[in-house]
Amino acid sequence: MTLKEFLTDKPITSVEITEQYNLIYNIYVDQAGYGLDIDTSNVEAGTPLTMRADFTLENDILSVAGISINTAETNML
Repeated sequence: MTLKEFLTDKPITSVEITEQYNLIYNIYVDQAGYGLDIDTSNVEAGTPLTMRADFTLENDILSVAGISINTAETNML
């Protein structure tokens, strides 16, 4: 299922990112976290993640802190 399909009736409340690797790792709907099917093979163990609520979602593009993904092309775990 794509992130876009998942979000059909659910509003994102925050996202979890790693700025060091320019990745959006997880999305949050209320207090529940959901993983994204992304390539994390180059990310070192212990890399800190940052919770952000200052994201935008426009025309299927989720953006935060200069990092963007297309929700129609990103799958959920």
